[in-house]
This record gives sequence, structure tokens and C-alpha cells, in this order.
Amino acid sequence: MEGEARSRHSRILDWLLVGVGFAMFAYHMISTQYLFLGAYEHQNLHLAFALVLLFLNGMYNAKTKWGLAVQALLVFLSLVGTIYVHLNMQHLEEVIGYPEKVDLLVGILLIVLVIEATRQAWGITLPIVAIVFIAYFVFGHLLPGQLHHRPFSLDYIVSYLSIGLSGIYGTFLSISANQVFLFVVFGALLGVIRVNDFFFEAGKIPGRVMQGGPGQTAVVSSALVGMVSGAAVANVAITGAFTIPFMKRVGYKPEHAGAIEATASTGGQLMPPVMGAAAFMMASFLGVPYAEVMLAGVLPAVLYFWGVMLGVQFLAVRNGIRAPTEDIDYKLILRRLPLFLLPLGVLIVMLMMHYSPSLAAFWAIWLSIGLSYIDPDTRPKLLDLVKCLAGGALVGAQIGISLAVVGLIAQTLITTGLGNKIAGVVEVVSGGNLIIALLATMVISIILGCGVPTTAAYALVAIVVVPMIIKLGVEPISAHFFAFYFAVISALTPPVALAALAGAGIAGANYFKTSLSAFKLAISGFIIPYLIIFNPVLVLRQTDWLWAVGSLIAIPIGMTTLTAAIYGCGLTLFSWRERALAIFCTAMMVGYASFRHVEELPLEYPMLALGCAAFTWLVAMQIRAHRQQALTNTAPAATPAGG
Repeated sequence: MEGEARSRHSRILDWLLVGVGFAMFAYHMISTQYLFLGAYEHQNLHLAFALVLLFLNGMYNAKTKWGLAVQALLVFLSLVGTIYVHLNMQHLEEVIGYPEKVDLLVGILLIVLVIEATRQAWGITLPIVAIVFIAYFVFGHLLPGQLHHRPFSLDYIVSYLSIGLSGIYGTFLSISANQVFLFVVFGALLGVIRVNDFFFEAGKIPGRVMQGGPGQTAVVSSALVGMVSGAAVANVAITGAFTIPFMKRVGYKPEHAGAIEATASTGGQLMPPVMGAAAFMMASFLGVPYAEVMLAGVLPAVLYFWGVMLGVQFLAVRNGIRAPTEDIDYKLILRRLPLFLLPLGVLIVMLMMHYSPSLAAFWAIWLSIGLSYIDPDTRPKLLDLVKCLAGGALVGAQIGISLAVVGLIAQTLITTGLGNKIAGVVEVVSGGNLIIALLATMVISIILGCGVPTTAAYALVAIVVVPMIIKLGVEPISAHFFAFYFAVISALTPPVALAALAGAGIAGANYFKTSLSAFKLAISGFIIPYLIIFNPVLVLRQTDWLWAVGSLIAIPIGMTTLTAAIYGCGLTLFSWRERALAIFCTAMMVGYASFRHVEELPLEYPMLALGCAAFTWLVAMQIRAHRQQALTNTAPAATPAGG
């Protein structure tokens, strides 16, 4: 009987989740066409939906009656808090910094609810970070030295963190409500309208050309999914369920299969047009249209995936993996291509024309749904479509709530002056040296990314450290891309590598081995940010055209030889001379692309020439070795006497 009651509750909660999730989606779709609410009212309703959805999900996953009751109470309190804000919006704007007693209680309630919802959605790390910052806001006046700030009353603190329509209700929640949410739902449509079939078939094409077969399929399909999802762990779940078992069947070790999928999926956050919530935040920090960030991200993303594909190629050579050639259903590709290409094209064109991201996503969603009903094979059932959209809303709610917490942290950094103090410490440690400052920024980004969403890690670095890098003479967009890349790559770096963890789980592999293998495959992601700093060509900034052309030759070659040197092979295994030649070529090409600004080193073109010569020599040696190996393998075996 108890099991039947549990089953009945689950069904009711399942329908509630679908209903609230679809209502959230419908509201955001309609709000792109009609302005029902002001800016703060819109944010508040977005927050209300997010809190209710996440706590309903907590009710659905509750194991005990006590847990169910607690989650139900949290749903009720979320409605109470957000309804109070909605009904008293004008009053709250008038008493910023000096809330009344009821305002104060509601403000504290909202802070607690947002932190708890973040814990349920993302784990304990980000809430702990938020609590530490709030504690500093409250007690920082008791600290000695540089960390000391002037005392603030509890009323003032709570007002600025929540009920005074800053902190939680700030730039970051606005980005979630107005830009990110519908993009997340658009990415969630992939499964229900069967665009995944196109990704997997298209992904087989490079597998026929390059060694490694399904490993290359995983890279390409994950890149295609990433173009419209922008979420690493979700990308692993979407494509990894198919690619990882296939990779294991053709000879990849479990940790390598999980690492390939994790590395490729992480790159989804780097691949335009949808680069995740952090990229929308970057546009806000820079004060430019999102289209400018999207265009600037194209070349670095292509280079990243080029590096990953090479890593898979050389891994396959190193381990002697020769996957069977897969048959490609070109008819299926042609049938599914419009489902992927037309909505993506509309999205890109509208963004380039400077329409709002939410409006671009609105039309891309409608076009995707409309096209899916043309072909009977892709026509989703209405209920499946509604559930898919509601599921996308739940993911959007998780991202939204993380941005609300980032708002709390950012407000603390700004109001207490802690951000400037941390930036000052980094500046003193670096001594004005750009390389040291960049290394410090990289380390901070990766550490913050340990268990913290990419958006939070990037936002904190962008607020605290990036302005100091810009002061050292770096282009603002290059400085922000530097922090952004390392916040993304933190999903692959031990000890807490969320994408690698997801890949290892599907592959049944050792987590630490998987994360180390992913770290190796993603080496391009650690080099590209530095190239972005020293070479404005990568983010499409104007420079000497001759040097720009040379850079577009040098960087891919340098990435190729670097990856080959790491794995110790190309077409065949390297001798020590070939490995040394690859290292020399990498040094020349990276030197050409990076050190043009050093007046004492006017050697860029000799370096390019030496690098190209070394690369040509290396390729010739590898072709010769490969031919000799092929002749050895095809030579007829000696016939035994009497045979």
C-alpha cells in the first residue's frame, strides 16, 4: 500500500513538474512578444518559477515523508517570498538600504531559498562559496589589515543582497531571464525532434577518413550538439550514451572512451552560436552585442576541436586501434539536415542583425517544432514535446538559480570593496608582469571551476581579476576570453572534473584515469587562451594582414605538432628525432604567433620559415615510415618447407 501511495505521489509530482516547467517556457516565449511586466517583475517571476521547479524536483526525488514535507514547505515559502516582492515592488525600491522588519524577513528568506536551491541543483561547493562571501559582508569589519571593511548593518546587507532589488535581483539573474533561458530550451529540443540522428550520422564521416572511427564520431557529434546546447555535462549525457559503448567495442579503453566524450562535450561551451550562459555574461561585461562575442569565439573553438580530433587520431595510432569503417546513411543526413541547419541559420542571422537573443531563440524554437512535424519520422507526440520543453525549463531553472547566487557574491565583492583588494593582491604578486598575472588568472579560474558552474567561475574572475589584466594592456575581449576558456576547461581538470566524471560514469571507468586522459586530450584548450592574449587575429581583431595570414598557417601547424609530440606519433610512432623535430616546430610556430610584440625579438618571419621547414621534414619522414610499415605488413609470409 505504501508503494502504491509513493507511486501515486510520483505521478502527481511528475505532472506538476511538467505543468510548471511548460508554464515557465510558455511565459518566457510570450514575454518576447509582449511586455506584461517591468524588468524587476520579470526577474522576480523568473526566480519564482526557478525556485518552485527546483523544489518540486526535490519533492519528486525525496526518499522519505520528512524529506517530502520539507521540500513542499520550500515550495510554499518560495511562493510567499516572490509574491511579496511582486506586490511590494514600488515600496522596496523606495526603501533600498533601509528595509522594514517584514522586508528584512523576506529578504533573509530569499537568500536562504536561493542558496538551498543552488545546493540541490549544483552540489555543496557554490553554496559554501556564497556563504563565505556573505559572512565576510557581515563580519568583515572585525578583520584586521587589508581585509577590513567598514561596518554595515544587517538591514543594509540584506537589502543589497536581495530585497533591495540588487544582489539576487541584478545583472546576472537578468541575463538568465532575458537571454539564456530560451537558448537552453532550444538545446533541449534536440532529442525529441530527432536531430541527434543527424549528429551521429554526420559524425561518422571523419571516422572514415581519420583513424579512430567512433572516437572521431564522438568529437564531431559533440561539437554539433554543442553548437545548440552549450552545456558540457548535458552534452556528455546526450551523445555519450551512444558513442562511449561503441568506442569500447572497437578497442578503446574505458577511460579513453570516457575522456574523448568528456573533452569533446566540454568544447560545446566554446562552440558558437550557443556558448552557454557565461558567454552571454561576457557580452554584458564588455557592453557589446552577443553576436560580437559569438563571432570572436569561432576561430578558437575550431582550433580546440582540431586539437581534440588530432588527439583522438594519435591516441588510436598509439594504441593500434583500427575501427571498422561505418556505413553512413546519407539519405538520413539529408532528411535531418534542415532540422539542424535552418533553425541554426535563423539564430545566427538574427543575432548578427542585433535582434535580442531571446527573440532569436523564440523563432528558432518555433521553426524547429514546425519543421519536425513535416517529416512523419521526426514528428513528436504532443505529450513528448511538452515534457521535453518542461525538461529544458528545469535545466534553465538550474542555470538561473546559479546566476542568482553569483549575483549575491558579486554584490559582496562590489559593496565591500573586496574585489578591488583581491585584484590589488594579484597585481602586487605579478609585479606588473603580464605572464605571471595570466598564470594567476588561469589558476584562479581552474580552482573556482572545481565543482562550481562555469558561469560562476567565469563571473568571479571577470569581476575581480580581468580588469587588472586589461590594465596591463590586453584587449578587453581577449582578457575575458582568457578567463572564459579556463572556466570552461575546469570541467576537465582534476580533482573535480564534472564532465570527466559524467564520461567515466557512462564508460564504467576509473574517474581519475579518465580525467587525466581528458586533460591530455584537451591540451589545446590550455594553449589557445594564451594565443588569444598575444594574437588578436584569433578573436578577429584588426592587425597586420601579412602576420594574420601567417598566424592562420602557424597556429594549426603548431597545434598539430604539439599534440603529436605529446602522444609520440603521427602516421606511425615517432623516433626520438621525430619527436624532437615536432617540439622544435611547435616552439617556432607558437613563437611566431605569440611574440611579435616583443621589439627585442624581430624574428617572427624567420621563425615561421624554420617552423614550416621542420614541419615539412617531419611529414616527409612520417610518410616514408608509414610506407615502410605498410610494405612490412603486406609482405607475404614465408611458405614453410613442404607446404
